[in-house]
Amino acid sequence: MSRVAADRSIRVETEVRPDWIDFNGHMRDAYFMLVVSWANDALMEASGLGPAYLSRTGCTLYNLENHVRFLKEAHAGDALRVEMRVLDCDSKRVHLFAEIGRTSDDAALALNEAVLLHVSQRGERVRAAEMPAETRAWMEAAKAEASRRPPPVLRAGPIGLARR
Repeated sequence: MSRVAADRSIRVETEVRPDWIDFNGHMRDAYFMLVVSWANDALMEASGLGPAYLSRTGCTLYNLENHVRFLKEAHAGDALRVEMRVLDCDSKRVHLFAEIGRTSDDAALALNEAVLLHVSQRGERVRAAEMPAETRAWMEAAKAEASRRPPPVLRAGPIGLARR
């Protein structure tokens, strides 16, 4: 289940499935990225960049960089939440921060920071493309809303948008 909050943050909820558990007895690292990817999908839909947009324009978001910081283990049956917010954006890129947490005790399990690039898949090769004005406005509003909250205390690693 996913939803967009009034402040344009994204929340995805799921449960750790038994087949997500590795031989160490906890959630395999790849599944942390899967639940973050679901939050990316929810953000894309909320900002106007969902599947219909891709079909209509040939444009979408690609991951440029992802950093994950693992804090605690998750186990089969744990209820998880992913809370994602926009930290920064420009005409082609968006910098996202996500916390993956356990619902039962509100423990932070992992952090993710990513930079995504808006691209056109039309033509001979994929190339960077400016986001539509409505999407850029949505991203800017989400960034402004996120800036009203305390900044993340822990971060996933050195990542961000280089300014020229």
